[in-house]
Amino acid sequence: MNSTRMLFRASFMLLIAQGFYGQNAADSDDVRISLRSCRVVEMTLNARTRMRATGDVPEDDDFTAAAKACDQLNRAISTSDASQIQAAAKSLHAKLSQLGLPPSSPQEQLTALEKKTSGQRGRDLFYNLADLAKRALDAGENDKAEAYSKQLLQMAPRYSKDWNYGNAIFYGNFVLGRIAVKRGSLKQAGQYLLAAGATPGSAQLDSFGPNMILAKELLQKGQSGVVLQYLALCRNFWEDGHRQLDEWSAEVRNGGIPDFNRSLNY
Repeated sequence: MNSTRMLFRASFMLLIAQGFYGQNAADSDDVRISLRSCRVVEMTLNARTRMRATGDVPEDDDFTAAAKACDQLNRAISTSDASQIQAAAKSLHAKLSQLGLPPSSPQEQLTALEKKTSGQRGRDLFYNLADLAKRALDAGENDKAEAYSKQLLQMAPRYSKDWNYGNAIFYGNFVLGRIAVKRGSLKQAGQYLLAAGATPGSAQLDSFGPNMILAKELLQKGQSGVVLQYLALCRNFWEDGHRQLDEWSAEVRNGGIPDFNRSLNY
């Protein structure tokens, strides 16, 4: 049975369980959201499994643990036993918090990652600082987000040959730019946007392209000039996105704000 059919079956069985056992609406919403996050876990784990041949991805990680918790939730749903469903959903919730996925809240996601990374040093910390900064920003912890971003950028020169270097340059500046927008410092935010666009790229940025949230925020503030410079810089690493970048640039020149769609996701 493919994953889509499994997801529909799980949702159907959940509805049956709610009818018989009176599970409240908040709980049922959490389970539905958890099932959607399980799809993300499955796709990510499949990709990471292919990467394990290079030795870059460990056999047992947070995605593996989350996938097991997703299986437990699906098995619980198949029993139509509300108590089992709630217990499995609660266990999965903790795993999704670690991965930064809903239905866990931004604050839960930040707390989970801070707990996981407590005491980390060197390369291990370097790999987690971007996520710490982004989660702190999403949780409204701007001071923490700023501290994590600055620490990331300070560490980056020590790992200039590391696969994560380009991500560090991009997201360190990206988060600082978003904080500057929140503080009304638009000129500084534009400088951070250009610094983010000056990244040498990475496997992730080269494939999926740059995050456009900061660019959109600056366009909404009338800062089209710096956004056009940013889009030009992104051509240096996002080769597959040249056509998209050209379309966005044309729309910005015409006074519009593009629908950046999936490029607004981290």
